[in-house]
Amino acid sequence: MSIVLSYRALRDTPLSPDEAAAIDIVVARYQSDFEYRDTADAFAIHPHNPKAPNVIFSGTVCLPADDAESASYWMCCLTDIRRILEDADWHISLGDTPLEWDEDDGWFLPQN
Repeated sequence: MSIVLSYRALRDTPLSPDEAAAIDIVVARYQSDFEYRDTADAFAIHPHNPKAPNVIFSGTVCLPADDAESASYWMCCLTDIRRILEDADWHISLGDTPLEWDEDDGWFLPQN
């Protein structure tokens, strides 16, 4: 069984070339360092959709439901990306559970 980590950042202004390049560097670093890259789904970034111009960054990654380590790893990646796009409105969830943001620690799953 798997669970989907989905992410979306919204903003009125599109990504700048510098922001896009910085995001590419972060994603490439996390992809190359991901321990399970040969057997797990890749971190996916959806192409820009002109019908949704405010969505400046979005994507998904499918994870094994019981793999907290991989979920945590990709939450760290999204933390680094959020720090690049600080002025965006973020929506991130792991399955049906929205993640919460902490300025010091980044994205995390809320405690029940």
